[in-house]
Amino acid sequence: MEREMELEKNIAVKIEHVSKWFGKRKVVDDLSLETYEGEVFGFLGPNGAGKTTTIKMAVGLIGIDEGHIEICGADVEKKFEKAMANVGGIVENPEMYKYMTGLNNLKQYARMRKGVTPERIREVVELVGLTNRINEKISRYSLGMRQRLGVAQALLHHPKVLILDEPTNGLDPAGIRSLRDILRTIAHKEQICVIVSSHLMSEMQLMCDRVGIIVNGKLIRVTSVEELVQGENITGGRYRYHISDSEKASQIIGGFQNASVIETDPNHLEILLEAGNEQILSEINRKLVLNGIELYTVAPIEGQKLEDAFIELTKGDGQIA
Repeated sequence: MEREMELEKNIAVKIEHVSKWFGKRKVVDDLSLETYEGEVFGFLGPNGAGKTTTIKMAVGLIGIDEGHIEICGADVEKKFEKAMANVGGIVENPEMYKYMTGLNNLKQYARMRKGVTPERIREVVELVGLTNRINEKISRYSLGMRQRLGVAQALLHHPKVLILDEPTNGLDPAGIRSLRDILRTIAHKEQICVIVSSHLMSEMQLMCDRVGIIVNGKLIRVTSVEELVQGENITGGRYRYHISDSEKASQIIGGFQNASVIETDPNHLEILLEAGNEQILSEINRKLVLNGIELYTVAPIEGQKLEDAFIELTKGDGQIA
């Protein structure tokens, strides 16, 4: 059913059998996937998996060695200008004139794009929530404000695809939430395909409709976030303990076959239970108490399910990035 629904959507980006070498190293290996208008699509993968390389090929910053990429039906290499007319993007940090106001930065960029009206500038400023600060100089903007202005700039020419590489880097929690809400609004209300790569798994879980997982340059799975975190083979969950002796507790928990300690400090630890083994939590707690360890709190850790699913699928291959 889900696949049938996808077929009814307009394809925004089509990647077919794309490969890329850096010297003798193949960093992207026969990658194929499709993204759709009206969705937020997330790229997940360990460091060096090929996410940023794929993004750079999609926006024409580096060449494609094998295969091809189409944006709204236009081949990136054969019809570059037509393809890029449908793309807005931020790779790394948005570049701006700090001595100019946010509004004048947008006006300056608008001169390089045909058909950007003053009304469109006001529209994107309102969309990213900068109406009250748009006449201030960029030098007075926070990182989150500059990132939102970068999104506004990328949206000026009515693109069908918005590509953002690590857009939440360096943002505080309020800035991350604000940007997340903006991107979901853009995708779902404006029917724009938003493609995001990020190392913040909890944010990707809240932000994305679907994700593609890449390991060693190979695409190993494309799925909805909901399906991924609810899959039958995904780990059972994380729990955080506030206890009197985490070192002794770690030794005790180590004796349980289906539980593992993944983080610890003197009075806290986190454990990961394998899928279908949540019932052993009470047995673990009982054994800790019988061994003289005081349990102050035991709580499930919310927002970690996508990270657990990712680790399970990649078998912990490298750091998450």
